[in-house]
Amino acid sequence: MFFTREERLETLRACRDCPMCHHTDAIAWVTGKETNTPRGRGMALWGLEKGILSWDDDGVSDILYKSLLDGLAQEWCDGNYDHDELVIDGRNRTLERGKAPLEVVQVLKNIREKGNPYGLKEGGIETLVKGCRVEKDPEVILFFGSSARIHRPEIIVAVIKIMSFLKIPFTFLDPEVDSGFLFYQFGDFKGAADYGKWVAGMIRRLETSKLIVLSASDYRMFTTRYSRFGSPLPKGMNVIHITEFLNQLLKDKRLIFQKTIKEKVTYHDPCHLGRFTDVVEPPRELINAIAGPYFIEMEWNRKRAHCCGGGGGISFTFPEISEKISRIRVEEALREEAKILVTSCPDCKQMLNRAIQPGEIEIKDISEIIADVI
Repeated sequence: MFFTREERLETLRACRDCPMCHHTDAIAWVTGKETNTPRGRGMALWGLEKGILSWDDDGVSDILYKSLLDGLAQEWCDGNYDHDELVIDGRNRTLERGKAPLEVVQVLKNIREKGNPYGLKEGGIETLVKGCRVEKDPEVILFFGSSARIHRPEIIVAVIKIMSFLKIPFTFLDPEVDSGFLFYQFGDFKGAADYGKWVAGMIRRLETSKLIVLSASDYRMFTTRYSRFGSPLPKGMNVIHITEFLNQLLKDKRLIFQKTIKEKVTYHDPCHLGRFTDVVEPPRELINAIAGPYFIEMEWNRKRAHCCGGGGGISFTFPEISEKISRIRVEEALREEAKILVTSCPDCKQMLNRAIQPGEIEIKDISEIIADVI
């Protein structure tokens, strides 16, 4: 859907022979296999294109779904070839042929039927926010996202505390649904279009022009993918990541911190926030205002930050590989002797938190540290 055949062939010709971005692929670090490098995937897809390989061959779907889709390969590519879209295009053709892993099929079914990729029954947002929703003239819509609702409700509690403290009237979808990001990542283009139209309609009915998003992947989906799938949000809708929103409040002197952090803090850039949507400074300005000289950068940061281990849906398809990648990122923070590793996405917090040892380092969402110091 996103690649024409000519674009696909041009990208294939570039990727199949080029090792330039090999060092960026964390899956290849873990597996040690050439097939898990960008060049390896390019060679496999070229073989499929030329009929040397068959979509029925064992291992084809494995090669395509073992990919983080974290944008780091393109960041290093002198030719700016979009390796991720090449893989997603291949995933689309795999899915259409009924060759996708069973885990992929189940995740997409879960989103359709349960409103989250985990397939878990939810109690509803209202149970977390205790009646804080404003029915009349809300200033913003809050979109919490599946990971916060299912695994990291403490982030929702922190955001609600901040909004209530600042007396900002808000509303939200209840029941809230998923953004549908994994439809796109797993190559289900029709599912992404249909689901996106449904979610956009739910948001439209709230009649509020500002949408605040917690998850980096949801933010990317709303700002860059809904329109491409023919599912645009209401005209005039201003979609803002929570860090952009809070940083503007800081600049406007509406958000004032009463305390500071006096231990080493570092920051993990979510791929879909830093690399894909270029939101790198707002979270840093917030952390600097709280931690000042105690804020230190990891070696791989901003647009060249490493993935948390959740990219490309790999935590669902290959969880053991995913957890090892999460550990790689945690060890980067430990090398800086950080006591707190801050991120700005519930998905990233979930991935990083499972890879730490007791007492080793604390993983916090930026909303949580702000809620602690207001």
